[in-house]
Amino acid sequence: MKKYIFLLICLLGAGALRAQTIVGDLSVTRKELRRQDGKLVMKLDVHVSSKAVTRSQSWLIIPELSTPDRRSVKLFPHILVNGPYQRHMQERRRVLCGAYWAERQPKVTIDVDRKTDRTVTYAMEVPYEEWMEHATLVLRQIQTSPGRKNRVFTVDVNGAVDIEK
Repeated sequence: MKKYIFLLICLLGAGALRAQTIVGDLSVTRKELRRQDGKLVMKLDVHVSSKAVTRSQSWLIIPELSTPDRRSVKLFPHILVNGPYQRHMQERRRVLCGAYWAERQPKVTIDVDRKTDRTVTYAMEVPYEEWMEHATLVLRQIQTSPGRKNRVFTVDVNGAVDIEK
């Protein structure tokens, strides 16, 4: 009988730990997405609090502009939000493997600690192409947890490109 009670307590404890995997005090707000002087101007505000990730988690946020049929896609440089342990592992990989250990370096890296509560502006300008008139902005979010377990989330940031006339 004691074995069954102990097993039940362990399963409930594991379920509680599983529920705490996504912390989530992280938000991305579209400030600007428009055509201006032959360029596409995009500005996002990324708000990160001290509880955005756990020590061993990281978020990779990839802004993507795409048409509804996905025939035309533009991926922008990503945003990386690291917990303290992930930041330490990233630094370790950089030291052991050299400066270019990843294929694509992030445009913005935000290291989360107990004092983190800030908003970072992500701004990009790229040459405007005609297909962008009907495109929408989507955020691909990849959460990495201990054991290199990944979860992928997709968020439509509501809206197409604004055209100045």
